[in-house]
Amino acid sequence: MAAIAILGALVFTGSAQACSCAPLPPGEAMQRADAAIAGRLVEVIPRGRVRAVYRYRVRRVYKPGAGLRRGQLVSVRSTRSSAACGLPTRKGRRYGLLLSRQRGGWTSGLCGLLNRHKCAG
Repeated sequence: MAAIAILGALVFTGSAQACSCAPLPPGEAMQRADAAIAGRLVEVIPRGRVRAVYRYRVRRVYKPGAGLRRGQLVSVRSTRSSAACGLPTRKGRRYGLLLSRQRGGWTSGLCGLLNRHKCAG
C-alpha cells in the first residue's frame, strides 16, 4: 500500500506532445498494471522504423511481475517516438514504469511512465 502512495504522487498521465493518456487515479493505474518498477535505462535497440526495445537495470520492484528482480536487466517493448507515446530515450536516467505483459514480454509507453520530472526524452 505504501508503494501506491509513493508512486501515486509521481504518476505521469500526459505529455506536452501529441501523445494523449487517459487519466487514472494512481491506485487504479497500479492495479491495472501487470508490474511496476524503477530502473535505469541502459540501451534502446531499434526494431524497425516504429518500434524499439528499451533495456532497464531494475533498481526497485513496486509491483512484482514474472522474473522481475532488483539488479536484473529487463527488456520493455515500446514505440520509438514520444509523439506516439514511446518511452523516453535518455540512457543513464532512472525511470519508473507501469508494465503490461503481452505476448510473453513486457510493454510500456509514455502513459505508463512514473517519475514525472524525468520524462524528458
